[in-house]
Amino acid sequence: MKRRLAALALTACLLAAASPGAAAAPYRGYTYDQQGKEQAAPVLYAPRSEAGGEQLTGLAMAEPSDLCFFEGELYILDGGNSRLIVADQALSGAREQLFYSEGGQPMQLQQPLGLYVCERGIYVSDAGALKVYRFSAQGKLLQTFTQPDSPLYDRTIPFRVTRLLADSAGNLYALVEGQYSGAVLFSAAGEFLGFYGPNEVEMTLDMLLDQSWKQILSEEQQNAMSRFIPVAYTSFDIDGENFIYTCSQSALSESTRVRRLNPSGKGLWDGRGLLFGDDIPQEQWVPGLANTTQMVDLDISDTGYLNVLDAAKGRVFQYDGNGVLLGVFGGKGQQLGVFQDPAAIESQGAAIYVLDRKNATVTRFVRTAYGTALQNAVELYNQGEYEKAQPYWEQVLAMDGASRLACLGMGKALYAQGQTDSALRYLKASQDKTQYSQVFESERLAFVRGHFTWLFAGAALAGAAVWFLSRRRWFGLGRRLEPAARHLRVMLHPGEGVRELRETGRLSPWFAAAVVGCWLALEVIGWFGTGFIFNQKDPEEFNLLFPLVGTALAYGLWVLVNWAVSTLSDGKGTARELFCASAYALLPYLAGKVIVLLLSHLLTQQEGAFLVWIEAAALGWSALLLLSVLMTLHQYSLGKVCGSIALTIGGIAVVLFLLFMAVVLFEHVSNLFMIVYNELTLRR
Repeated sequence: MKRRLAALALTACLLAAASPGAAAAPYRGYTYDQQGKEQAAPVLYAPRSEAGGEQLTGLAMAEPSDLCFFEGELYILDGGNSRLIVADQALSGAREQLFYSEGGQPMQLQQPLGLYVCERGIYVSDAGALKVYRFSAQGKLLQTFTQPDSPLYDRTIPFRVTRLLADSAGNLYALVEGQYSGAVLFSAAGEFLGFYGPNEVEMTLDMLLDQSWKQILSEEQQNAMSRFIPVAYTSFDIDGENFIYTCSQSALSESTRVRRLNPSGKGLWDGRGLLFGDDIPQEQWVPGLANTTQMVDLDISDTGYLNVLDAAKGRVFQYDGNGVLLGVFGGKGQQLGVFQDPAAIESQGAAIYVLDRKNATVTRFVRTAYGTALQNAVELYNQGEYEKAQPYWEQVLAMDGASRLACLGMGKALYAQGQTDSALRYLKASQDKTQYSQVFESERLAFVRGHFTWLFAGAALAGAAVWFLSRRRWFGLGRRLEPAARHLRVMLHPGEGVRELRETGRLSPWFAAAVVGCWLALEVIGWFGTGFIFNQKDPEEFNLLFPLVGTALAYGLWVLVNWAVSTLSDGKGTARELFCASAYALLPYLAGKVIVLLLSHLLTQQEGAFLVWIEAAALGWSALLLLSVLMTLHQYSLGKVCGSIALTIGGIAVVLFLLFMAVVLFEHVSNLFMIVYNELTLRR
């Protein structure tokens, strides 16, 4: 083991030393863990070079807007100079490509924005002329696309095309500024075919309220209300199988910022809950800063990696073919590797190119050793070659010991080799509950098969012990267990049991305090002791205040408010009796929590419904016990008890509201005193 760790450490040092420019990267790398928390990671790509128009052709670029790779050459749309710059992959050499009319005369484009290059030629959108042109490789005009003359197209929307692409059949897809119905689709011959893949309308609270109002308003009033439209796409790209990837700058949900559409326009990632871009809760937003991700362009590489460009913070997010985040790099600034106004992104081989519109430059990023190892591992993993991917995962872990993807890959590789115990440890570290559950299920089955005889014998002995103890006369245990049995009998006969304990004066506040203490203990244990598969709480976020409020304070408020309500409605129970007797109603609930806590270590995800049913049954049993206890204590009918409980819940809500207001008032008063104190101190 020590030799293995030493080898991994040496490998990490060598890879880090060989990583091109990794130490010089003016940004930090990070990913997100299973809980959506930001997690530091080595950088995937490091900046290698930067070039502007002067370095490439001797003439500075003006208003560059788009990039495109074709046959190993990088095409840069230099809109202000009405030309293309065709550069090599190293950005060390380039040539200039101008545009010509069908007659061979030079063309001056007014406002070129979108660019796409393929076998059929060079597509350029001119937003100023409201046209899309198709040029030959030599720049000669071959075809012109104009605003569709169709009742399906809203003629009030100018044909200002911002992005272009073409599929293998020659169909042209155009994103029009202000067009929310999806991409405008043309055939190879220029015929308008309709719209492709519109975004769905994202519902908000205001929209739901407006929809409710529309149910009672007249048709004229409905027409006067604002209409809700889908979020428009800002850019797109197409892979070799004609699947189109889109991004939206103003999407409300992180999962809809990027979509993968099949040729019919259906979103294949919809409903999967994938996270695209940064996930910053609104309560953590910093005033004056760009707090939300604004996707302006994306690129799908030849190997299936998705690179998405964030204009808000200048970052590049890289995902694999399944939408899993691999890493983030880039940023805002004026150093090599960061941008002021990133506008377009392209990839070729192991390099990524980003166009900065404000600086009028193109930055070339090269893959680091960490990025190479990670991508090699991911490619083999997605192909099902788990064992072949293991050496690469080990390299990744040597450089990033907290890599969730690497832990997942190692777990799958070790499981394929039959090392189940080690696989479970890695899968637990990856926080992937689904994969962990699958491996755990097979391990559990193997354990039961190997130890069936001993398990059967143990179950038989446990059953026999329970039977003997239930006899209560066995070796005098009945007399010793009688006090506990008297309390537990309330669970089966609540009315009779509470009446007996009340008449004999055996309602014990110590017993009630112990029950509440057990409740608190189980809540605390649940944070840390619930089985990994079913534990949805983060132990790092544990705060004793939460279980205290949810147990002791809740129980105290229940007793206090219910006693007050019952006193006003001729209830016979005292506060002491209510405190003692209410604890009995908690017993089934606590027993259910204990059972669920134990079973959470033995069941799989598919069997989680059993835990839900156990919790529901325990909670229902406790509710019935509470009704019976209150009917006995207060001598109420069933209807009166239900009314008393409803009033109690309302009273608790009022008390909590008053407590909240008291806390807020105290905070304001204390701040005022601090301001006065500081002012007096400064004046002295």
